[in-house]
Amino acid sequence: MQKNYESQQNFMEVSNDDPGYPGSFQKVLVLALALYLISSLLTACSNTPSNPPSSPPSLLLGPYSSTPFPVHGAHGTLVFSDSQFPDSVNPLFAGSDVDIEVEAALWARPVFYDQQFHVHADQLTEVPLPVNGGVQDGGKTIIMHLRHDLHWSDGQPIVATDFQYWWRLNQDPNTGALLTSGYDQIASIDTPDPFTVVLHMKHPFGPYLFYLPYAAPQHAWGHISPLDLQNMPSVFQAPAVTDGPYVLSKYVAGQAYIMKPNPYYHSTTFRGPFLSQLTYRAYSDVNALSAAALQQQTDVSQGYMEYQLPLLAHASPSVHVLETATAAYEHLDFNNANPLFSDVRVRRAIQMAIDKCALLHNVLHAPNCDRVVSQVEPPPSLVYDPSIPASIYNSAGARALLAQAGWLPNIHGMVMHHGQPFAIRLVTTADNPLRAAIAQQVQRDLRAIGISVTIAYYSLGSFFAVYTRGGILATGNYAMSLFTYANGPEPDDEYGVYDSSQIPSASNPYAGNYGRVQDAIIDRSLTAARNTVIFADRVKYYHQFLQRLADQVYTIPLFTDLNITVVSGRVQNVIPHPTQPDNTWNISDWWVQ
Repeated sequence: MQKNYESQQNFMEVSNDDPGYPGSFQKVLVLALALYLISSLLTACSNTPSNPPSSPPSLLLGPYSSTPFPVHGAHGTLVFSDSQFPDSVNPLFAGSDVDIEVEAALWARPVFYDQQFHVHADQLTEVPLPVNGGVQDGGKTIIMHLRHDLHWSDGQPIVATDFQYWWRLNQDPNTGALLTSGYDQIASIDTPDPFTVVLHMKHPFGPYLFYLPYAAPQHAWGHISPLDLQNMPSVFQAPAVTDGPYVLSKYVAGQAYIMKPNPYYHSTTFRGPFLSQLTYRAYSDVNALSAAALQQQTDVSQGYMEYQLPLLAHASPSVHVLETATAAYEHLDFNNANPLFSDVRVRRAIQMAIDKCALLHNVLHAPNCDRVVSQVEPPPSLVYDPSIPASIYNSAGARALLAQAGWLPNIHGMVMHHGQPFAIRLVTTADNPLRAAIAQQVQRDLRAIGISVTIAYYSLGSFFAVYTRGGILATGNYAMSLFTYANGPEPDDEYGVYDSSQIPSASNPYAGNYGRVQDAIIDRSLTAARNTVIFADRVKYYHQFLQRLADQVYTIPLFTDLNITVVSGRVQNVIPHPTQPDNTWNISDWWVQ
């Protein structure tokens, strides 16, 4: 499962027919939708703990709370917005941020992840775990128990075979589903009764919760060939039969989705819907979006980048600009295949030379250093390791490490080795003025220890293109790179970024180990984590991975990005999510005063 890149709408190529292991976080945040990393499911490693303990449910489960709705029945209208219009709001085909934002209103899910990455049941009676019998046969059997009161928006019952039907559509290449990897680890699905879905896995599969199949209305779509589903507006763009808290009442292409409450919706966790009308409205650009938000023409808006915060500077007290840390973080990647970085002392020296707090203060004008990170699974990740110490800025210590590695200063203060200067080509994107300022601060910090840095800026398309299209990252055409990684709730996304089998090549063009990390300890830890379903053991394996990655300094995490959401003061229960397009995760429980 691969991390996602950046935090704007996706633009990249999509691979939906590669066989093997999951290659991307299911709800693709943005730009790297296409970089689905595929690999064969590896056998369990020999370092599996003996007598593994049961996974405490508290690791995965947590409380959900919301402000109670004070009246009975749906009440009031709400508009939520972004600066793009969805291509598809069907879970089989949704991929961009705005697709996912609207999808949450129209479709239910077996389970969902809250803002703390805890898992909750939506259509199921409980989250299937080893401790409650939902996971059996060492992880090869997953049992989904459906609520008995589930119905489609046309009143027809939702039954187990609807989930089986969705999975078959997903795996049928004629459907053209956007994400098939992950679901392909299901060998077959049985439906012993209308309310039980039994997944038979090909292997024990650690990220199984992320790949529980959705339901699809077989009674409404069954007469349509999979090849034609994308050509049916009532399925693809404006689905007529859905199972979420709201149902589509009017669709205006390129402009709006107007929705009304689904009277048949029931959820194990959510209590809504509470609105008499819910509208998604698209704006032409962020300038128009921010103006509408400040004038309260839209109640909830998202899709802002941090450098666009000045557009929201004059919000009235009745408009709340919420700035919350995300699971996305800015970072520097080494090209670890470059001989310059073969000595860990050099990599460690570069890390010590970068003043992360100064970056936050001087470039982002942050009030403190709380957003600084030193590992690639920062909170709210459930595998965050608090025992890993933060990296410390120490310019003098960095120069000493370089000297130990044979890099000595000349009369101009620039370090040399065998007569060659230490010169780095740092690549980054051309889309973000804050990132350009960050790159220039890194340039100054490294110049202070005698390393020369030249900065090259690339369009998003060139920067993130796949190997066979000459992508800067994929082909390794850099010494260091600066961009954003966006984590999802499922930590298996680290496999696609750091396992040695995922180094991009002509034969593996969509792979995402851009840093060309090759480390046997990391490979073993990531493989073991994805091959066990007991979450407590998965955490141990990920801590091994995180510790090794930090010790070897194959990458330098800098700071977390911001999720910027603008909310009218009359709206209740909008809880920003660490993965920005999932800000609508609890849209069922939104209400207005």
